Amino acid sequence: MSFRIRLSIAELDELRKQLDQLLAAGFIKPSTSPYGAPVLFVRKKDGTLRMCVDYRGLNKITRKNRHPLPRIDELLDRFRGARYYSKLDLLSGYHQQRIFEPHTHKTAFRCRYGHFEFNVVPFGLTNAPASFSNMMLRVLDPVLDKWVVVYLDDLLIYSKTKKEHLQHLRSVLALLRKNGLYAKLSKCSFMQDETEFLGHTITKDGIKTSAGLSKAISDWPTPKSTKDVQQFLGLAQFYQQYVSGFAGIALPLSSLLANNTPFKWTDEQQSAFLQLKRAICSAPVLRIFDPDLLTFVETDASGFAIGAVLLQTDREGNTHPIAFTSRKMQSAERNYPVHEQELLAVIHALRTWRYYLDGTKFSVHTDHATLRHFPTQPKLTRRQARWMELLQEYDFDFRYKRGVDNIVPDALSRRPDYREPDPVELYNLSVSLSPDVRDQLVQDYNDDPRLGPIYKDCLDGKVANGYSFQNNLLYFTRRGATTLAIPRHSPIRLTLLHDAHDSATAGHFGFQKTYDNLRRFVYWPHIAKDTQQYVATCEKCQRNKDSQDRPAGLLQPLPIPSQRWEVVTMDFIGPLPPTARNFDAITVFVDKLTKQAHFAPSTTSATAVDVAHQFFDNIFKLHGTPTSIISDRDTRFTSRFWQELHRLMDVKLALSTAYHPQTDGQTEVMNKTLKTMLRAFIDNKQSNWDQLLPSLEFAYNNAVNASTGYSPFFLNSGQHPRLPTALLGKPSSSVPTVDTFLTEQATTLALAQDALQRAQDHQEQQANKRRRDHKYKVGDKVLLRATNITIPADSIRPADKLRPQFLGPFTLLEQHSPVTFRVELPPFYKIHDVFHVDTFRPYLPSPESLGIRAPAPVDPTVIDGEEEYEVDEILKYRFYRRQHQFLVSFKGYGREADEWLPVSNLDNCMDLVTTFKEQHGIIF
Repeated sequence: MSFRIRLSIAELDELRKQLDQLLAAGFIKPSTSPYGAPVLFVRKKDGTLRMCVDYRGLNKITRKNRHPLPRIDELLDRFRGARYYSKLDLLSGYHQQRIFEPHTHKTAFRCRYGHFEFNVVPFGLTNAPASFSNMMLRVLDPVLDKWVVVYLDDLLIYSKTKKEHLQHLRSVLALLRKNGLYAKLSKCSFMQDETEFLGHTITKDGIKTSAGLSKAISDWPTPKSTKDVQQFLGLAQFYQQYVSGFAGIALPLSSLLANNTPFKWTDEQQSAFLQLKRAICSAPVLRIFDPDLLTFVETDASGFAIGAVLLQTDREGNTHPIAFTSRKMQSAERNYPVHEQELLAVIHALRTWRYYLDGTKFSVHTDHATLRHFPTQPKLTRRQARWMELLQEYDFDFRYKRGVDNIVPDALSRRPDYREPDPVELYNLSVSLSPDVRDQLVQDYNDDPRLGPIYKDCLDGKVANGYSFQNNLLYFTRRGATTLAIPRHSPIRLTLLHDAHDSATAGHFGFQKTYDNLRRFVYWPHIAKDTQQYVATCEKCQRNKDSQDRPAGLLQPLPIPSQRWEVVTMDFIGPLPPTARNFDAITVFVDKLTKQAHFAPSTTSATAVDVAHQFFDNIFKLHGTPTSIISDRDTRFTSRFWQELHRLMDVKLALSTAYHPQTDGQTEVMNKTLKTMLRAFIDNKQSNWDQLLPSLEFAYNNAVNASTGYSPFFLNSGQHPRLPTALLGKPSSSVPTVDTFLTEQATTLALAQDALQRAQDHQEQQANKRRRDHKYKVGDKVLLRATNITIPADSIRPADKLRPQFLGPFTLLEQHSPVTFRVELPPFYKIHDVFHVDTFRPYLPSPESLGIRAPAPVDPTVIDGEEEYEVDEILKYRFYRRQHQFLVSFKGYGREADEWLPVSNLDNCMDLVTTFKEQHGIIF
């Protein structure tokens, strides 16, 4: 086919975009080929457009690749004794296979923006599945049928033990890596003890046919009428030659069909019904698929359901079913034209049995004769184009079968439980609007630049296309649904948005659910855009819904020190079980360069003076004064004495930012290691851990560190410590000179620094794969994640799980580093005001186009154990029941929250009371 399909403006824009992406990826190139298939677009489930090339003309003249498929029963034999399974699915598999250069011109396609051809295998070519399967067999040939089987694009790795399975998995992944093939992680599964493969359930206990193959029969509902019995027996009798004693089993059911016999379902009928279902769903009726046998698919659609059966004719000429399938149509599918409903049944069958039919020549039998002409139909709808792309990958033809002979799929598509109840029509349904709302709408119609002229024409008896007029109100009809038309700038619009999103019955759902709630009943121009903005700027949603984005802020590793004990990290482990010496915590000191650690027993009640003594006893006396100490912002570190001590020692205290401990990650890792070591040696009472610290400190410092490649002892002293076992050996007689020793020490330290830098670079690279850069700047308003922040109002909240996820908004005052900002916090927060960007969420204020929306209520402050709400304004005064009272409004709350309060309750806002009294001349 060389004609061009006309595309819309939106499709042309998308075409240019996707062409640029394909060219940039190297998947396509400009072409001078005489070939030129047309391009069309199909809409995916998420609403986006996908470019398709209509290769029907090329496929028609292509010699089919009769790729031999392995017998499924032979593949299943490979799994006997296996206990662990992993399945791999390649990412856009066809695009990972190049086309042999002399043949790329055959894939050419023409469009508005030029003539192109594919360098890689595109979707829609009839031989694409076979070619891909051949490639996979070549790639995996060294391990094929040893611990992996391939069926088209399905890869299954199987092993008897977990250790074997990990080795097998690595070997397969290595072959994929060697050949530049990528798997899609989200569609892979690993180390499973049960998996689905080629219509079978594979487990460590054996292999059984998947329930899905016969689900359409096994789930057949119990008949509730004579007609239901007729339908089921019509299906069952088709296979009576394979069911021993069929007539006797079916007798209780067939007796219900006699003339003048009342329908009565007893245990006898139920037993016969279940026995027949079991017989149809098992051998000898149901067989295993054999790719060498004649294969055909029978399909049918009933208007409310679709059904299909996969059949094969054996070498004796007997036809056996391989699998059944059926499903109820969705509401939209019931509105398809009849020929599209019949085609839908075919598409459903091909998708369900892809692993059987892909690579196999077969026929599709249908009682809808027009489907035979579908492969050559010149014009396709979007839906048909999407289906055609799927059909082009199969080698089959349509064959007509009379409806009276199409028994099985007809019965499957008419299962009684698939029937919809008869629709009940509702008459005289109307919604009563209050006179105020009606008057407001009429006024807004006249003022609206778009609906105003339409409304005036309706008053004159001229109804515009798509609109109707009733009770002086405009209604808009779209896709068969009639809804009330609302002027875009009417205040009623904001009320409707509130009711569809903010109300308790709306639930603060996202855009799509809110939009669906609205468009069922009302319409106004740009309703989708307004709904999107309204939901995105909702105060409660911004505060209470967690963010789905990757954490903001790329990792900012600290520089590698140039000298030993130049930078020290410090942290606490505790509380721990008390020891005999009354210790219940450990202070951990670690040198950032050599990774040498010192463990000091401590208490959770240690003061700043106690910590200072620990520092002197364990660090200063051994290693001198560091230039920087890295720690979390513990209260012990913020005391005035601790700060003054470091000022006198001229030490720069490099405190990590508030609630973001990545800066102090070294000691965090050390803490985990120490806890693991303690668990291995501690006694049953867990009270001797303080006595173990010297030995564990020695063990840790004598072990080779993964980041530096050396033990901390060796990097600090240039030699390994003597162990008791070393005394049994012969003493060394060689003593290096001073110069040699110093040179070796400097070389070793430089190598350790290089190793640390490589480890740190690798950590940064891996961490940033799961993070994103940020665009925050000074002056922005943000919401602050509430996870690690406790404010006074939290004391009266009974459940942390239901507290807001974010607090604010707050203004960014100053940027401290590439990923930290100082935030303007209320004084009563009493926390450090520098935060990492991954604790932020951009604050989105409501646009002016949506009118004035009530701000989110402000959290109460707790004063002396009582909940206090911030007064926004004093509105009125009265003397009532011998009390001076004021009507007050509260910040962040609507007028419905206004309240009369006695003056004795307003002690914390007396400035507002005094101002109001002076302005109104009130004296008491």
